[in-house]
Amino acid sequence: MNFKNVNIPNVLGGGAASALIKFGAIAGLGIYGAANSLYNVEGGNRAIVFNHIIGVKDKVYTEGTHLMIPWFERPIIYDVHAGPHLVESTLSSRDLHMVKIGLQVL
Repeated sequence: MNFKNVNIPNVLGGGAASALIKFGAIAGLGIYGAANSLYNVEGGNRAIVFNHIIGVKDKVYTEGTHLMIPWFERPIIYDVHAGPHLVESTLSSRDLHMVKIGLQVL
């Protein structure tokens, strides 16, 4: 057999499959980055953003969907619902019995 004139196809150098794989990888990384750049603050919550370069930002983010820089910023979400507050006190009655009174303020 004569192996001197055998043509071996170049699979890695070009073609539609290679271009499709490159496009799919770039598109996948783009979608992954876009999905990681969004965060949602629910109603009754507030968020601050910690940046790994400059620290905590001064802005407080209210409810809604917000953008951040992935891998450099991290949102910290706080619950700011107005909850009930219970005030309790122990008093003595006229006949010197101890009575515990509680008042719940909304």
